Amino acid sequence: MTQEERSLAVAQAYEDMYNNDIERFVFEVYTPDCEVNGGFIRGHEQLIQIERQVLQAAPQRKMRVDRKHASGNVVVVEAVLLDHDQGADWQLPFCAVLTCRDGKIATDWTYTEFSKWPGLQI
Repeated sequence: MTQEERSLAVAQAYEDMYNNDIERFVFEVYTPDCEVNGGFIRGHEQLIQIERQVLQAAPQRKMRVDRKHASGNVVVVEAVLLDHDQGADWQLPFCAVLTCRDGKIATDWTYTEFSKWPGLQI
């Protein structure tokens, strides 16, 4: 398996686990010392706390990945957050630049309108 294939596999787990098991999403997809947006979120403990807040605010939320682009250990994910509780047409597009290490995400730079992300208090 090439590095790009491994990175794409991580991106697939990123989508699958986010949609199905938030605990596994954090602990199996991210490294223990992960950083999101340059340290806005650091490590499993902070990440799981944030993800639980999001899930509580939007229990029906789902991620739909539309495109994945891999180069070496970096994969860019073009995606949309969906939340039918906010209406059938509600969606929040985002782009995540994920750098992988040892088969997990070490750094995550996600670009979106975070003020619209359910459960985030920015």
